[in-house]
Amino acid sequence: MTANREQSHWRSALPLAAAASAALMIALAALGHHTMTERHQLVLDGRLLGLAHSAEIRLRDSGIDGAENELNELLGEGRPVVTGIALFDSDGAPVASAGGVAAANRVRSVDLFLGRNAGGDPQRNRPGPGQPGQRGSGRGRFTLRMHLDPSADTLPLAQRLLLPTVIAAGIALVWLAYLAGRHLDRQRLEIREVAQRRRLEALARAGAGLAHQLRTPLATIKGTSQLMAERCDDDDLRPRVDTVVAQADRMNRLLGRLLDYARPPTPEPQVVEMAEMVAAVAEPYPDVEIHVPDGAATFVDPDHLEEILDNLLANAAYFRPEGTSIEIAVETDAESIRVAVRDHGPGPGDDPETHFEPYQTSRADGTGLGLPIARALAEANRGALNLETPPGGGCRALLLLPGTAGRG
Repeated sequence: MTANREQSHWRSALPLAAAASAALMIALAALGHHTMTERHQLVLDGRLLGLAHSAEIRLRDSGIDGAENELNELLGEGRPVVTGIALFDSDGAPVASAGGVAAANRVRSVDLFLGRNAGGDPQRNRPGPGQPGQRGSGRGRFTLRMHLDPSADTLPLAQRLLLPTVIAAGIALVWLAYLAGRHLDRQRLEIREVAQRRRLEALARAGAGLAHQLRTPLATIKGTSQLMAERCDDDDLRPRVDTVVAQADRMNRLLGRLLDYARPPTPEPQVVEMAEMVAAVAEPYPDVEIHVPDGAATFVDPDHLEEILDNLLANAAYFRPEGTSIEIAVETDAESIRVAVRDHGPGPGDDPETHFEPYQTSRADGTGLGLPIARALAEANRGALNLETPPGGGCRALLLLPGTAGRG
């Protein structure tokens, strides 16, 4: 059906376009987050290497004896990123430290070279008695260990929120696109339905006016033909006159149906038991399977409902293949009644709405007004009528009627 194809197109196209845009946004945000993380790490590494270089220069100038004071000054420069600094000789023995350390802290170690004589006599492998300041055979090589605050590797809050915010924005974009697609679908469908309804109403009004104009000359033709038939003694001519009378009757019925479509009679609703109504209408049609739940009832004009069901059953009986049955299934709730009439014929085609346009028929004996009148009667009783192709093929007419809760 054309309207459904348009609806499906917009409902899928807009969310897909939004999803592609959202994916691009998230990819760019992820790239930006990765770049900011690397930049943050490079800045941190640069700051730590700067502290290590400063420590190397100071300790060369002050010597190991002043290492404690130098490390305290360096710690002040490194806070709050650096929580503790410790200096170790080449054998791993502590030389000096400043600040506190914790097991959870990440440690960054940097090798320093403070000169060949920075650790004492290079010929000694261990500190001698009374010489705590002297260190082993490292020939001036030391290790500076900087204990980092746990938050040192953490990006600022605004940068951490970038990726989650973009992901949330992408999801919101897709959802808004879906809602916009639904709105556009509904708007396009409403515009199409309004235009079609106005066109059909104009056609109906024109047809109704024409019907009124034709009924008088048609009655004259019929009356004259009947008079001629009564006075005709020619056996060859009488059948032709009878044909004129029969065709005049047929044209009068067509004009009456056209008037019914143009101005459906005002419904006089009452409670109608669906089981009784469906059984009565289906009785003339063979091979009809009826499924109606107990107590199913609607509040409509019974004459209108009978005409609608009879029209649907007549169409189903005409198109069903030989040996197949017609299925009538009724579903109900507190507010509505849903009647489905299904046959296993060729189906309504790609655009079922064309079957509701006046004078559109695929039946050899059809007038093209049955389904339009049936829909007009359904809508006059606060209902709806549509055709669809069910799984497995065939045609299913869906009639929606108000339940008994809507009476009054």
